[in-house]
Amino acid sequence: THTHTHTTDIMQHATSLLLTMLVMTARVVTSASTTTATSGEGFIGVDKANNLCVNPPAGGRVLVDGVDCANLQAQHDQVQAHHDQLQAHHDQLQVQHRADVRLLQNALCGGGIFEPLSVFQEVDTHGARDFEHFEVNGTHYLAV
Repeated sequence: THTHTHTTDIMQHATSLLLTMLVMTARVVTSASTTTATSGEGFIGVDKANNLCVNPPAGGRVLVDGVDCANLQAQHDQVQAHHDQLQAHHDQLQVQHRADVRLLQNALCGGGIFEPLSVFQEVDTHGARDFEHFEVNGTHYLAV
């Protein structure tokens, strides 16, 4: 949850910076501009497909409030890749957890230690490690 919140914060910041850049650029650009950049020159304008273009001169960077947009995109890509890795790891752990539960059920129930049990309800515990059983007015409860 913390990593997801951090990822969301970075993505919102990146989006905000990019929108700021577009608004600032739009103020500079005239909609009638259809010129293209010649070699080595920068270009701010609208292309033939009506897309807003910001291309710095060769070796230059696009900065918005002092932030390099290429670095911002690279950071976003890194955060997204890390998020994807964490999600894949979570999915693997969840599959392993379910397999471990089934193995334990088979060992306990199928091995003659207890009478065979049937699954009454599966509850996703999100990694919980303890539980508490209690009864209120004859009704049984399980807190995970």
